[in-house]
Amino acid sequence: MTSTSEETTVIIVGAGVSGLTLASFLRTSGVACVVLERIDRARVEVRQRAGVVDARAVRMFEQWGLADKLLAGPLAQTIDYRVNGVGRIFETIEDDGSPGRFCTQQMLVNNLLRELIDVMAGDIRFSVTDVSIQNDEDRRPRVSYSDAAGAHEFVCDYIIGCDAEHGVSRASIPDGVLTKYSHDFGYAWLAALVEAPVTGHPIMGVSDHGFVAQLPRGPHRSRYYLQCAFSDGPADWPDTRIWDEIRLRLCDNTIENAVVHDKDFVPMRSVVYAPMQYRNLFLVGDAAHLLPPTGAKGMNLALYDVDVLAQALVRAARDRDRAALDAYSSTVLPHIWKYQEFSAWMTDTMHDAGDPTQNGTFRQMAARARLDNLFDSPTAARLHSEYQRGLN
Repeated sequence: MTSTSEETTVIIVGAGVSGLTLASFLRTSGVACVVLERIDRARVEVRQRAGVVDARAVRMFEQWGLADKLLAGPLAQTIDYRVNGVGRIFETIEDDGSPGRFCTQQMLVNNLLRELIDVMAGDIRFSVTDVSIQNDEDRRPRVSYSDAAGAHEFVCDYIIGCDAEHGVSRASIPDGVLTKYSHDFGYAWLAALVEAPVTGHPIMGVSDHGFVAQLPRGPHRSRYYLQCAFSDGPADWPDTRIWDEIRLRLCDNTIENAVVHDKDFVPMRSVVYAPMQYRNLFLVGDAAHLLPPTGAKGMNLALYDVDVLAQALVRAARDRDRAALDAYSSTVLPHIWKYQEFSAWMTDTMHDAGDPTQNGTFRQMAARARLDNLFDSPTAARLHSEYQRGLN
């Protein structure tokens, strides 16, 4: 067993989409960084994640010169909003020629791993344990960890927490520094990955029996989302019930059963921690904020954080100018709150419009009127498009 001590400019904790994107941006800018990840590369590559790259994130990758290398998948321009089986196709309004893409988060992670490790020769330490952060006021930050070879320590200038909700980064911040804002919607989603492609447009559906959605996950698979009780688990949803509920909620008895590869249960909740920085530690993505997945903005908000933070880190490392870095939290939080509101609007609308036992028939009809407005009002359609594309 060995014990090592090294130095670098930036330590990134977590090799998800936000950590890998940040490392790629820093690497292309000549800023030294190391990524620490608790699981091995093979598991990172196959771990299922939700998320589609919106137009703002596409533009970001273009500006950093990485879009052609990292993004794939068809254009994301339409949603089939269905009410009791009757569909209407909402097409996002484009003013700038920057459509979103159905490049899923898993596809993006694999592309980032290949580009960062195999092309850029970036430094990612997989299968690390016992990560510990020292972020003292009177000396440079330190991050220690263990792996199969022994114990290691990095002395660095900045630590970036991209290690999600239960990671060590936010947990290392002393009590009383952060304020937590949260809201529970009172229900959950069953997310089922199935061996059946989306045959038309991505679906967001409501019916008197509850919410259902179908989104593409590659050429042969899709993921269905079904509203369920907050307390539900796998035993409550055998495969036969999943397909029965899909047919019921989409009012389509022609849908055939297919293989269900996995089932996850996602509570509908919103969380924001503020500020998103403490001394030389900066929080990104799920480490700082969670959204209900109805608006498909979780990954894209993380990418927004990364974009702002990467530019600030480059200025601090190259020019010794910390102004943008010190303003990181106050810069990103207004944008985060806008998309918290949008995600709450989408969640309330799509669920209130469905099963009237949820919140009553008045809320059901009011929510359906909001959906009608997306097709009846050009102003409402434009605003909805701006949010869908991440450009509000």
